Amino acid sequence: MKKIINAEIERFGSVIGLNPEKEKYYRDLHEKAWPEILEQIQQAGLQNFSIFITELEGKKYLFSYFEYKGNDFSSDMEKISKNTLMQKWWKETSSCQIPLHGNSGNNAWSAMEMVFHQA
Repeated sequence: MKKIINAEIERFGSVIGLNPEKEKYYRDLHEKAWPEILEQIQQAGLQNFSIFITELEGKKYLFSYFEYKGNDFSSDMEKISKNTLMQKWWKETSSCQIPLHGNSGNNAWSAMEMVFHQA
């Protein structure tokens, strides 16, 4: 994921395809997000985490945005990726996603470049 650093906060945006047949399941998962997952996200220094759905040219896409406030993004992401409950969550959500540009695994989401931010 690409990032812009601004006053100790790093902002990340990424995109991935959404399987239209799994859209309802994906929405349901996030409507009732597991409390332990939300806690893991917060402990990893991620905040203001949002996921949006859009349709372009007949295809569905997910856009993810979050801010990271911490000291070592790579280390925090490695720690979260080793959490067995997080792995289970990702297994559930990834079944709904369609990676772009040949991405796969933990790098299934395609990074986006931020070109503007107003604080």
